[in-house]
Amino acid sequence: MDHIITNLINYALDNNIGVTALRVLSPYTASAVDTETRHIVFNLNWHNQNQLAFSLAHEISHVLNGDESLTPLYFTPSKSKFELGANIGAVKMLLPYYVADKEVDQLNSYEFMKCFGIPSHLEDIIIEEIKNY
Repeated sequence: MDHIITNLINYALDNNIGVTALRVLSPYTASAVDTETRHIVFNLNWHNQNQLAFSLAHEISHVLNGDESLTPLYFTPSKSKFELGANIGAVKMLLPYYVADKEVDQLNSYEFMKCFGIPSHLEDIIIEEIKNY
């Protein structure tokens, strides 16, 4: 998982998105992004370690999607329309890591969600993205 996070941080930097990765935050302090300054505060101490790559990809997606907010956006795997685009972007960013070295018949939405700590309400989106990959 560390190589995925490193790759995502490099991807963010390549897209002029700053990342401050911290281990000193509470395990329940969500990562956040300020879309105006294009800067992410990434909580490496997040209570669900499987979800780290998903949360970072989610925050990167907010910037790449051009989401605008007067206040920082905090990582939430919620169902709101505003977050949906960031969740879809995160899934698309993580799919290449999941499908690497797998045959088509080995791809499984449940396994993908478990691997990255993705909430079950996104399963239909994941099934569609795997199908379109």
